[in-house]
Amino acid sequence: MSTGVVRGQTSIGAASNAMEPVVNNPALSTAIEVFSSLSDVGKAIPFVAPAFILLKIIIDIERRAQDVDAKCNDILERLTFMLSHLPIVRKMHDEGTLMQATKQVVERMNEAVKGAAALIAAYRKQSPIARRLSISNREKFSTCADALNVCCSDLLLSLQIRQSQQLDALTNRAVPLDEDDEAAMTFVETHGGDFEAVQYDRELVKEFAEERHMAMDDSVMGELEDGVVAEAVGQVSERLEAIVKENLSAAIAGGLKDLAAQLTTVQQEQTFVCVQCELSFTRSSNHPTACSYHKAPYDSWSKSYGCCDTAHPCQYSFHREKHHCDYPYGTFFPRVWGINNYVDTTDDWASVTDTSLEEEGGTTEKASVGQLLRWKSRGERLKSPTILISVGTARWSERYYFNTFTLEDLQNISKSVRHSKRTLIYRTSPSEDAYASAEWILAVSGKITGVRVTAKANTSSTPFIRVCPIDLSTGQKSGDILAISEGGLRSYVPAIPYVLPETVRVGPELKDTPLRAARKDFKTRTSSPGLRVIMRGVDEPPLAANAQMGSTRFDYMDATVSVFNNNAPGSNLPITIAAAKAAFRYVGEKEYKDVEGEGFKVLDGAQFPLTIDPRQSLTFKFQAAIPRTEEDVKKDVRWWNPRAFCARHRPLRVKFILEDIEGEEASLVLEYVFKPFPFSEKKENDLAAFWFDEPDMISRNMITVSPDDSSDVVARIDGQEVKVKQLQQMVYKALKTGKTELDLEIGREKGYGEWEWKAWALVDISCRRVYAFKVLLHEGKNVPEEKRRFACLGYVLCPDYGDVIPKARPVSYATESIRLPPLQPYVPVEYPADDKVDDWKPVVPPKPSRTLSSNGVPPSPSVLSNGSGTAVPLQIPDELNTRLASLDVNLGRIADALEQLVGALQVRR
Repeated sequence: MSTGVVRGQTSIGAASNAMEPVVNNPALSTAIEVFSSLSDVGKAIPFVAPAFILLKIIIDIERRAQDVDAKCNDILERLTFMLSHLPIVRKMHDEGTLMQATKQVVERMNEAVKGAAALIAAYRKQSPIARRLSISNREKFSTCADALNVCCSDLLLSLQIRQSQQLDALTNRAVPLDEDDEAAMTFVETHGGDFEAVQYDRELVKEFAEERHMAMDDSVMGELEDGVVAEAVGQVSERLEAIVKENLSAAIAGGLKDLAAQLTTVQQEQTFVCVQCELSFTRSSNHPTACSYHKAPYDSWSKSYGCCDTAHPCQYSFHREKHHCDYPYGTFFPRVWGINNYVDTTDDWASVTDTSLEEEGGTTEKASVGQLLRWKSRGERLKSPTILISVGTARWSERYYFNTFTLEDLQNISKSVRHSKRTLIYRTSPSEDAYASAEWILAVSGKITGVRVTAKANTSSTPFIRVCPIDLSTGQKSGDILAISEGGLRSYVPAIPYVLPETVRVGPELKDTPLRAARKDFKTRTSSPGLRVIMRGVDEPPLAANAQMGSTRFDYMDATVSVFNNNAPGSNLPITIAAAKAAFRYVGEKEYKDVEGEGFKVLDGAQFPLTIDPRQSLTFKFQAAIPRTEEDVKKDVRWWNPRAFCARHRPLRVKFILEDIEGEEASLVLEYVFKPFPFSEKKENDLAAFWFDEPDMISRNMITVSPDDSSDVVARIDGQEVKVKQLQQMVYKALKTGKTELDLEIGREKGYGEWEWKAWALVDISCRRVYAFKVLLHEGKNVPEEKRRFACLGYVLCPDYGDVIPKARPVSYATESIRLPPLQPYVPVEYPADDKVDDWKPVVPPKPSRTLSSNGVPPSPSVLSNGSGTAVPLQIPDELNTRLASLDVNLGRIADALEQLVGALQVRR
């Protein structure tokens, strides 16, 4: 008798997968009733007990199942019908009429029941996809049904029971198919009618799973391999036999009711951890909405998920025990980042990347193949060779593929590809315009020999293609990488060197050196010869600008002056300093201006009056705040040591004035000459420097163009990166629009709007490359356009970049439209560098001289003879002359005072 497999409904009907099996499964309910009614048979007839133990195991398996399966119910119905006749065996045993032939039939029945239990147990362990697409399942259920039919017929015959219509119905019917089985057969017929070809084709299996809303993972393909079902049935059969032997004595001693309380499963059901939601699950508890998760990973910075605006899961599916890339889920991406973001996790064999040159919406297509060394940085190295294939960018909002293959996986995939001839691993898009893909390379024999990776952007005419040969037995790269095709936008070699226009600069060319050295030859000036002091600046330079502080309204000039009492020692003529002050002027001005109020300070805690003994000195440290002009204040400049903003155009002179107790004054002039900040200079490795000088601030506004060592950066303009992709986008835009002078859009405002620069790429559309950069510097938004006077326009050759086709083409220069902006003429302002206002020297009194008189009167002591009879005047030292002059002045003062005193006395009389 052959049951075969037919389409149709069983006696239990086509039950819904979502219903409770016990409530909606008459076959299971009947089996439970039969088992309960025959619970004592095993105790009375030991050789019958194994059949009831196995029936209890089948019942428990079906009760845990989440769906009702027509094939399992068919086997259960056949078993229930056969075992329902066993009470007759007990009756014959009790009457002593049981024959040996009947015992032999019962033993064969036990083996058939064990085979059925093993088949159902192994079948229920399979995934829903493997149950439907495995052709061996249908064959084994048909074989099992035939075996049960034969046993049932032999049992009835040995019991001398005439075959009923129910037996005829069971033995003559085929193993039924449910809705999913019929869908599987329809799917296979649609794709060629060969079950074997479909079950080895991962993409077709995945397509079927999506149609039936079933969970698809890497274990499914393993379950569909030849011999897997038979091996699983054999393993379960051995386990069942051990269970029967272990529990047979208990069944005989206590009956099947006691055994039913002990046996719940053939084997404790395995628990898995879902990689999507990280919760535990069993296969029997898994269903299409068992798992809830987010598509995007958690962003700790924004404290949210990128896929939705709620913390609650937004996706539902089957639990998955292994990581996969069938659809995005949040926990997958940190795993990918832990591999891709480190250099010690992979050995990249071959990779291709092509980036769209569209300015908006441009995407990057990429694919790679290599060896996975470890799952995370600094982790333990994998012992088994593992190949990593990646296609696209692993983002939850994009299409991507990221999977690993062990040697066992490669062997299984090789079988699948050999049967299905489908070599595509993954492709991001069916469009030929832009995509990335990975494919298996097959030998003539159908064996996998390598992987081909491809990437093409929508702006490229051809794709990048690389082939990586692989040794299937070792899982290693077996040869050199083959470059099949080059994509992207590649340039040509210019037939002649490019010639660029000269740089144009409008404005003065300044120097960053002082106008001259500060003068230190100024002499002490006193209001009276009687105030014998000598003042001298101590510091170098004489005046220090903004040494301790900076301001936008003043420049603070610090100095140290030594004051020396020049009276003779022992003269008892000390000098008492009662006060000090300061005044200032700029070279070219005639008059000094007082430093007002608290703008002048004597530092180091000096308190007046201060006395200086003869031939002694005293050092004063002072600070003078020099006010800036209103125009300078508006510039809001705060400069520190050692530059004074107010003196940037002409030297500043500060007069330090001391007043003694008698009101006489002594002063010394100190000078400050501005030293500009060092101008920026072109460095040795710079490609070019562009600048213009600003005379008011005495500064140089300059930017440089320098090369870069990075593979994706061509040059830096004022530190701004100019990348290969950016230049390729310029070329693509020029080819598309015909415009060959294109803004790089990397310009900057400098000096808070005082000046700015922009840069353009000049494109050679013949050689399809940017051949030069054009740079324009000019005054910025702080200067009205009608008052702008300075600018610079220059050119620099672009370094070689990107892939170049070794073929020469004639050069084609860009059509330029950018010119220097309208500028006002610059009229230089001439500032005086020096003057003679402070060039004063002390008056030296005349030196008296006497000679021998003509009447023979001997010469005075001030006249000496030189020995030849000629009178020679006596030379008096300068110091003595000065002293004599001072005595004359003092005597004059005394005479005036005596006259005033005599006049006062006469008035009193």
